[in-house]
Amino acid sequence: MRVIVGAGLSILDMATDIFVIWRYMGEEETKGYGSSLLGMVVASMVLQMFFVFIQNRKKPWVMAKEMLIVLTAMKPGYDCYKVVSGQEMEEHHAVDAKSELVASKGTEMVCESIPGAILQLYVLLKKSDTVSPETVGSVIVSAMTTGFSSASISFE
Repeated sequence: MRVIVGAGLSILDMATDIFVIWRYMGEEETKGYGSSLLGMVVASMVLQMFFVFIQNRKKPWVMAKEMLIVLTAMKPGYDCYKVVSGQEMEEHHAVDAKSELVASKGTEMVCESIPGAILQLYVLLKKSDTVSPETVGSVIVSAMTTGFSSASISFE
């Protein structure tokens, strides 16, 4: 259950970040913040794709499938499925499914959740006259994802 909740929070965090990026890019005053947040999301995805490459470099079709999963932001759910279903480590894998999940969560936390939440808080405090519930919700989801992921990684 812990793995499923963590994956759900990660996917929700990505969805709220995409919404906030779209919102920031729509206003001239916050366009730079939108670009910064987009850069954080892209950095997280690039690093996750690097891990997918390392994990599956001997099986190009598997690697291509998992990179597509990363690009659709469904990597946390896919990693969760592999852990919950008890998928065994294959011969070509560098690490087991649980270690891959921890690496993926750590990458997301360091590249996206923590800096994204800080940036969004900064924008909220700077533009306190136009606070939207969606942006506040995104900050809360990022904080929950970070807390849950760090607790899960510590537990693992």
